[in-house]
Parts: sequence; structure tokens; C-alpha cells
Amino acid sequence: MNLAALIKNKTIARTAIVVCTSLVLVLFKDLFVPLNLYTEKFFSKIEGESAPDSNIVLIHISSSDLENIGSWPIKRSYYALLINKLTEHNVKAIGLEIFLSAKFISQTVYDNLLTNEIIKSDRVVLSSVAGNITPTNNFYTSDSLSYPSPKLLDEKIITGHINYVQDPTIKIPLAVKADDITEKAFTYQLAGTTSEGYPKEIDINFISSWKKFKNYSLLEFYDLIQTESEELKNLKDKIVIISVSDPQISQSLQTNFDDDAPAFTLHAFALDNLIHKRFFTDKFKFISTILFPLFFVLAIWLFRKSDSNKYLILVAVFVSLIILAFLLHSSFYLRLNYLAIILPFILLVVFQVYSELTEKKTELEEVLDEARVLKLHLAGKENELQTLKTQLEKVDRDKSEQLIQKIKSLEDEITKLKKSAEDDTVCDFSSANEIKNFYGIVYKSKVMQNVVDLIQKTAPEDANILIIGESGTGKELIARAVHALSKRNQNNFVAVNCGAISETLLESELFGHVKGSFTGALADKIGRFEAADNGTIFLDEIAETSENFQVKLLRVLQTGEFEKVGSSKTSKVNIRIVAATNKKLELAVKEKKFREDLYYRLNVIRIDLPPLRERKEDIEPIARYFLSNEAKDFKLSKAVVDALNNCKWSGNIRELESVIKRAVIFAKSAGRNMLQLSDLPNEIVKGFKLNFEDLVLESLRQKKFSHSSIVETAKELGDVSRTLVSENFRGLAFKSLIENNFDVEKTCKLLANTEDEEVCERAAAKLKTFLSNIQDSVVELKSENFEVVKSRLSSKYKNLPQKFHVYLDQVIEYFLQT
Repeated sequence: MNLAALIKNKTIARTAIVVCTSLVLVLFKDLFVPLNLYTEKFFSKIEGESAPDSNIVLIHISSSDLENIGSWPIKRSYYALLINKLTEHNVKAIGLEIFLSAKFISQTVYDNLLTNEIIKSDRVVLSSVAGNITPTNNFYTSDSLSYPSPKLLDEKIITGHINYVQDPTIKIPLAVKADDITEKAFTYQLAGTTSEGYPKEIDINFISSWKKFKNYSLLEFYDLIQTESEELKNLKDKIVIISVSDPQISQSLQTNFDDDAPAFTLHAFALDNLIHKRFFTDKFKFISTILFPLFFVLAIWLFRKSDSNKYLILVAVFVSLIILAFLLHSSFYLRLNYLAIILPFILLVVFQVYSELTEKKTELEEVLDEARVLKLHLAGKENELQTLKTQLEKVDRDKSEQLIQKIKSLEDEITKLKKSAEDDTVCDFSSANEIKNFYGIVYKSKVMQNVVDLIQKTAPEDANILIIGESGTGKELIARAVHALSKRNQNNFVAVNCGAISETLLESELFGHVKGSFTGALADKIGRFEAADNGTIFLDEIAETSENFQVKLLRVLQTGEFEKVGSSKTSKVNIRIVAATNKKLELAVKEKKFREDLYYRLNVIRIDLPPLRERKEDIEPIARYFLSNEAKDFKLSKAVVDALNNCKWSGNIRELESVIKRAVIFAKSAGRNMLQLSDLPNEIVKGFKLNFEDLVLESLRQKKFSHSSIVETAKELGDVSRTLVSENFRGLAFKSLIENNFDVEKTCKLLANTEDEEVCERAAAKLKTFLSNIQDSVVELKSENFEVVKSRLSSKYKNLPQKFHVYLDQVIEYFLQT
């Protein structure tokens, strides 16, 4: 399997990465030790310091002590005095970590004194030194063992070796064999524990800074003795370790909490670890190298069909495993292979980034292929057009008409192809400063400026106004502007659509009713006229009212009086009426469908609103206004602006608003912030632009949807990939199906565009294959949740052009509902 194929099968590729990583960590484990230790240090910093055992006390000979009592080595009488005083204060055990070599002849005079104090104390452990130590299966062996000089004087004195191994963590062998002698560790002897339950070595856990132990310098301790300090009473039952801390004499250690701790302190930590069994163990390190990657493999396969954010899944697994490793490290003192978490995570993220970049590159290449095909197609058509024009000059009159038709057809096709290029170009709005917004009425045209001027002149007066204009031209906005500019603007504006209310309810709605006036009148109701008292009432679709109602309305206009339904009591209101209609009222008056006297009462001031198609310079400003309301950072392509300007807009501004809302939804689903022709309804862009999918469909039609039509079309369109051709056709088929309300038969006929039944059957077979492929997968999943199903069917979206994803969404939803 080559790299490209492996990348395509991402689940196998991810699994292979994790398995290979685990294998590398097993085979080359020593290479990653420093990184694992660095991770442990990071864990230790997060966990913080733990308090060491308070029963361990350190007495150390510092550089300051040596300056006062003499050079190194100090007289062994000091040790004898220390042991004597510590014994007097009932300490549990005394460990002299300093090796008392027999080589120093000058010290022999004090050896008997020291030996006597050690024997008398019966709680002292001296340090011994093993030679080169070598690990075997169950213990360590050494080629030699050196005892301190007091041990040579009395074999009963207890000793323990102070050797340790650094590889690179610090380990202390609990016992070392030299010839037939088994020497226990210095700290092991001090702890007084048995070997049961302990390994052959302990991996020291430096739980804090060494200064967290209770510690005294030698002179500080002597000061306590001389002053008979009460603090000495606290030494009872403590384990005391005596050593040297002068950096000129003692080596230093670097731990997670100290940069230069005296070397002897490792025995203090070892003693603490032994007492509380909190030394590290690495016996699960190999298991962790295998187990941690398995969690990644498990996640890879569990979410292999999911469309969820792969980065979030990887981060979730990574964080979970790091937390688990941290807990095992801090609570159970396990040394694990943390690189088995970190390395697979890094490599999987790198692979995810690489695969996404590869996909983006493929998508870009497909887009470039489409653009290249369209460009070549345009060049071919322009050459063909030039050839036809040349032929036109040479042919006779009989053939010229046929050539003229061909030329016209080619010119139309060339225009469409050029629009395709404009669909990727943002349309700049150079005249934004010329746009005006008058109480929500957005305009630029002179004709609308005249309307606004008329409103400004007449609104402050109290005269009734009649607004004439087609549906969707913004008649209610005009009425609201009139109210806002009038003296009544502090009172109510009430809008009533007379055409939307039945004749039987209209009178009750406008005039109100009293309780019991008709069935269902359970309480008194205030009418719209009463609600609008001292304000403005807007009566839309006034031409739709009955003659009976018109009589009552005329009375209100004349006197301001009316009676509620079911009441004989006359009410009076002071209102201004703004009426509107999309009908020609003069004609209705002539046809006796509208009262003439009412017409003249309403038509005091007349405002004629022009339809959108008659003020084309307002289309783009209004479209941009609606677009900013939906998504402020969105733009319009040049082709979209041209398409909007060339639309008839029978629904006027209301239709334009709906088109922009729809287009924004489609653009967002395609991941764009620019509206393109593919986002507009077919009735607006039909015949306006030639897309790549149009060329695909036309080619398939010419080849009668034959078995080899996809391959032949791919070759014909410039050797593009077959996947690009088939997926564009699949998307186009879904789009056509949605636009035809899932009528498969009608969709197939439109796709085939022929009366030939055999061709229609071939087109139908392809469409049914597309649909059954989706339906079978939906049924197999047995889920009614669209988001769940969509995430599981991510492969169905994989090669489908983004602009068709919204149609695939609707197909899936359709099968979920059926």
C-alpha cells in the first residue's frame, strides 16, 4: 500500500502510526529516558512537595562547622560525644553515614572511645563501602567490602553499605553480597525492617527539598546541648543520620526540588521511602509502553466514522492519559513510559494536520481543475465564435440567418462562462456614502427620494394618507415613517391587514365587541380603532373590505364615531388613518367595488411606491442592508450583484429579503463568507451562469448517460478526475431532487432532458443508486438523531463539493422522516 492510499485509509494509517511508535519505544527505550525523567519532574512540580517523615533528623557537618572546629576529617571524639548525647535523649537509632576508614592512623587514639560509645548505645549503624557492584537476578554482588575501623575492633557493631546506583535514577541495593557475606543497606539497617515485601533495590523518591527534614549543623546541635534546650526532648524515638554537608568534601545531588543537595540526603529520603513504602517502581514501565498506545488505537476505531473534531478527540485521550499517569505516579509511585502517551499524540496531530492539508490541496486542485475547464471551454467558444463571424462574411443570405442564430447562441454561452469567473470576485461597493436609510427605508434612487420628500412634507399634518404599491414594496415602513414624523408619534401605531381577517371578524377586530354579542364573545374587547386613539392606524389591503364595512369606516373618518359589535353605545376616537393597497382603487371605484366617497376621504395625500424592478439602483443597497443584518462580515460576488439587478422581483423587497436570508444559510454551510450564484434560487440564476456541473451534465446528456459516460466526460473536460465528475453529478442530482420535492420521476426527466425512455432510465438508475446508498446507511444506523447520523455518514460528504452538502443534509433528513 503506497503512502497516498495509506493516507486515504486514515484509520489504518493512524493505527500504524501508534503501533510503530510503541515498537520504537520498546526497541530504543534507553533513548527516551531523559524525556521521561523530564516529564516526572514536571509531575513533581505540579504535585508539589510532600512532608518527609518527622521522625527522621539530620545532623550535618557544614563548612561553617569545619571553620570553627578544625579541618577535615574531624576528631572521632566528636562522633563519640554526639552518640553519647543522642543516646541520653533516647533516640531510636543513630546512623553515622561518614565512612570511618582505618587508614587514618591519627584517629586510632579515638577509635576505642568511639567504639565504646557505639557498644554502650546499642542503636548505632555505621557505614560500610562495597567495591564495584553488579546486579544479578535477585541481588547485587560486589568484588570487595570495606568496613569502618570500629567494626574491625568489634564485629558485633552493626554496619550497612552506603553504595547506590545511578542509571540515571538513583537506586539503593537493599543488600550486596561479597564472597559469603551479605551486607544490608545503611538505610535498611536504620529502618529495622525485614526483607519481606521489598524489592532487591529501591528507586528513591525525592518527595521534597532536603531542608524539609528536621536538620541541625554540628555546632547548632552542640549549642542545644550546652543550653540544655527543651528542643532536645523532641529527639526521643527519632532516627538520626549524621554526615557531612560541606560541598568541598561531600558530593552534591540534583533532584526535582534541589539543585545541589548534599549526597548523604539520599539516605534520608531512602529511609523515608522504606518506612512509608513510597519508593518508585518501574516494573509496569513495559506494560505502559504497550497499554497507553492501545487507548489511542481504541479511540481511533471507536470514532473512525465520526465527523467529530479529531483534534478534540486526540486532546481528550491525551489529557485523560496524562491525568491517569500523573495519578499513578503521585499515588502509587509508578515509573511509567510517558513517551507512550506524548509521542503517539504528537505524531497523530502531525498526521491529522498533514492529511487535512492534503485534503485541502486536493480540493484546491479540483477547484483549479474546474476553473481550468471553464477557462478552456471559454477559449474554445470564443475561437468558435470568431470562426463563425468570419464564415458569416463569406456565406450567402440563405445560410447567414442560421449562422446568426449560432453566433447569438455562442455569445450567450460566452456571457455565462464569463459570469462564472465573476462569481469568485468580490463586488466592491463604491457608492456606500450615497445610501440613505430613512426609518428603515433603504434607498439611493431619485424616485425614492421623491417619496421620502413627500412623506417629510405631509407627515406633520393630520391628513389621511393613501399608499399605493405592489405587495412587498414596504408600504408599512412608509406608514411607520409617517407616524414617526407626525405630532401623534408619542401615541400608538396600530397596523391591521384587512385582507388577512375574515369579513365576519374584521368589524369586531377594528371596532371591538361587548360580552355576549356573539358566540365566543366571553368578555368585552377593545378594538383596534380604540387602541389607536390619538395615534395612527394603518389599514393595509383596504381594497379587500366589504361595502358594509366601508360604510362604517366612512363614518369613523367623518365623525370619529362608531359602535362596538353588540353595543348601542357610541364611542369616539381621534385617529389618523393611513391606508394602503396593491390594487388600482380608481378602477375599483368605477367597477362599484369600492365606495367613491371613502376613496376621496382616504386619498387626501397619495403616495405611490414604485416596484423594485423600477428602481434597480436600490437593489444592491437593500441587498447589502439585509446581508449586514444576517451576517456583517459577508460579501457579495460580482455575479450575484448582476443576477440580483437583472431579476424581475415580482415579490419586491420582501422577496429580496428572503433570497438574501436563504443565500446566507447556503454560503455558511459551504464555509464561505461571500454569496455566490450557487446560493441563489434557480429562478434567479437560471441561464445566467454556466457552472462546471452544468458542463458535466451537458456532457453526460450528450453521451446518453452510458456506462462509460463518466470516464469519457472526465477525459473530454481536460483529463480531470472521474471522482470530480461523478461527485459533481451526484451533488447536482441531489439539488434537483430537493428542488422537485423528492419527486424522483420528475427529477430524472429533468436530468435526462429528453423524451428517450432508455436515456431517462439510465439517468434514473444513477439517481436511485445515489439514493439507495444513502438510505441503506441511514436504515443501518437505526438512529433518529440527524447530527448522529450525519457524523456517522461523513464518508458520504468526503468528495462531494461543499456547495452540495446542504442538499445531502436534506436527503438524509428526508430518509430519517420516512
